[in-house]
Amino acid sequence: MIGIQRFIQTRAFQISVLIFILFTIACTRVPLFNYLGFEFSALTVVLAGFVGGLLTLSLWKQTDCECKADVWQFVGEIAFVQFILLVIPFLISLANVLFVKNCSIGDGMVLYVLTVVPGVLFSVALAMVVGIVFEKWRKTIFTVLYILVLLQIPLVTFFRPQIFAFNPILGFFPGFTYDETLQVTQRLLIYRLATCAASGCLVTSAVWIWHIRFHRKERTDASYQSFPFIEIVLLALLLPIVLVMMLFSDRLGFSSSQHYIQQKLVGNYQTTHFEIIYPAGSVQREQIEQLGRLHEYYYSKLSHALNVQTQERIVSFLYSSPEEKGKLIGAGHTDIAKPWLRQIHINLTDVDAGLKHEMAHILAGEFGWSPLKISHNSGLVEGIAVAVGDDVLYDEPLDRAAALVFAAGVNPDMESLFSFSGFAKVNAGVSYALAGSFCKFLIDSFGIDQFKKLYLSGDFVLTYNRTLPSLLTEWRTIVHRQQFTANDSIKAQYFFRRLSIFGKECARVIANLNSETRELLARHEFEKALASTERSLRLSKTPEAVFQKATTLFELRRFKDAADFVETQLRDTSFGSALLPIHLRLGDAYWAMDSLVRAKQEYEMMARSHLNAWYEEACVLRLESLKNEQDRSELRVYFTYSMEDTVRMDRLSKLSSPLARYLLARELAGKEKYSEACSIFEHMSSSNLKSLEFFYLQRLGRVYFSMQEWKKAGTLFEKALPVAPTISLKIEIKEWIERCEFESKPPSEGV
Repeated sequence: MIGIQRFIQTRAFQISVLIFILFTIACTRVPLFNYLGFEFSALTVVLAGFVGGLLTLSLWKQTDCECKADVWQFVGEIAFVQFILLVIPFLISLANVLFVKNCSIGDGMVLYVLTVVPGVLFSVALAMVVGIVFEKWRKTIFTVLYILVLLQIPLVTFFRPQIFAFNPILGFFPGFTYDETLQVTQRLLIYRLATCAASGCLVTSAVWIWHIRFHRKERTDASYQSFPFIEIVLLALLLPIVLVMMLFSDRLGFSSSQHYIQQKLVGNYQTTHFEIIYPAGSVQREQIEQLGRLHEYYYSKLSHALNVQTQERIVSFLYSSPEEKGKLIGAGHTDIAKPWLRQIHINLTDVDAGLKHEMAHILAGEFGWSPLKISHNSGLVEGIAVAVGDDVLYDEPLDRAAALVFAAGVNPDMESLFSFSGFAKVNAGVSYALAGSFCKFLIDSFGIDQFKKLYLSGDFVLTYNRTLPSLLTEWRTIVHRQQFTANDSIKAQYFFRRLSIFGKECARVIANLNSETRELLARHEFEKALASTERSLRLSKTPEAVFQKATTLFELRRFKDAADFVETQLRDTSFGSALLPIHLRLGDAYWAMDSLVRAKQEYEMMARSHLNAWYEEACVLRLESLKNEQDRSELRVYFTYSMEDTVRMDRLSKLSSPLARYLLARELAGKEKYSEACSIFEHMSSSNLKSLEFFYLQRLGRVYFSMQEWKKAGTLFEKALPVAPTISLKIEIKEWIERCEFESKPPSEGV
């Protein structure tokens, strides 16, 4: 045997040390990898596992084992040597905390141990098997096997609905999504116990094989061979753990097959072009029928826009909550499509906003590059889905949304945006707006058939006989024709002056803390929520944490504290633009303190920004309430105090003003009590509240639509169209009118 001292004196060990030092120093220069966290650990284990395996083979070649005890001693010594190597990146990354902020060193240590140590042990075990079984080409065979193990990740995420993968080397792969939350420690711990068991099985099998082969080669007396008692006991203990992990992988949360998801969601509904898998406990029959018609409506629009037809059904998975979706496939808050599987995965709450976009990805797969059925240009992949699937983006027409990006002072490299990886280099909102607007320009200018050729080839010159820079110049000329007010500029700053995950401090830790605060707020545990959000703000000031603290103080009825806190944050010129919606909360706080003038100022400021339809209505309702002397004090309670739904509706039912009746009807509609809501709406007139005329017509139209009275709904939407306060709302109402026309067709022409 060589021994540990001899091991560390070998050239192979010294080269390994140098590799680890240079690698870790390089990581300290790259955002997101420059501190002890998940990304650093995941990258480290890929390198450390490979280097560790090659080092094991190199040292094994120099050993001269005479018995099984020698082999087990070698295993122990090589494990200790690997531990020495793994300390190097750990200490360098830990020391970098002096230069780079690390919000949770403890979590980073845990992730390093759970990710790197078991991954390297598995690689060493794999190398032991290769070293003992094969006499030639050991390093080549190990390299091939190592790559094959890592290829399990793309294979799992390709052939299964899930976007995450648990892997013996990497540990956990979260998928290529924009979700920053990462709450996987418990599952990773269980999986890594199974990884260690698998590593033990590999090493034990290798030792047993060595024992058999050595005695066959060196001994003629069969009776001399010792019984492999230790190896049998170890395999008997470890192998069941591995088998349980493999057999119950779905139930343990390590994988998620389509069959398993269908079992969990239960509901199944089919239309002409779709199979919809939905949570049966959360969706009633009438709702799923309407969702089925919505799927078919979007299909009719998109198939026409893209000039494609398909007979094979698209499978649409609907999830009751981001938590359920995150557990089953990952990406809890990000809706996804897999064109190669013809699958859509979307939260129920996102159907209206996201279904058309995700469906566009699937239908674009009809002319996409095989085998993924997408373009190999990420800018074109998302660009086409936005161009045909999002008539409105950030509550603005597409070209205007793109123009707002430039108005915000953001000027990304557009050519890079249409490269293999350039789409992910900037904030997602910027990428989507610009790519979508440019693809819409290409389709409008040259037709969908030409764009389909571009989608497949990615070659602008071949498709249009024009270079990408010249096409971008022409597109910019159109986009820059948009005119903006000062309020538009504020809105632009809010939407597009945001950092990508690579530019944020402690992105994962902060996202997890903010997620914890959201859960506490949902459970009305406001004191705990306040403590949680203050922890988040101490680590790094983010817009979400500021909103959460303001909300928590407000819910605790500490209105003055809430107002003072918000005013302080808004005075931060480098940060205030990211807090635009908080003006509504600030207005509510002033109203709760009877400061009506200040409340009105905040509501009017918020109304001028035209942020989105929800804020548009919220501001109008509050401004009308301030004028309503009859019910103003009661309406103040309604807007500024949290109450149970039944209590809130009971208080509104005792009020007689048109505004109070409108609010009650809105509450009833939200509870799907459409007949009662319709009765109240019909007994009041929009003329009594001129500022609410559009919202009155829109809401009554949607009530009739939910009651499947398409003609009445369509008439109301047509009345709402000329009084819509913004261009985006006009576009939305036009789509509602089209949906009414679609629903009015005979069944053979619809679903």
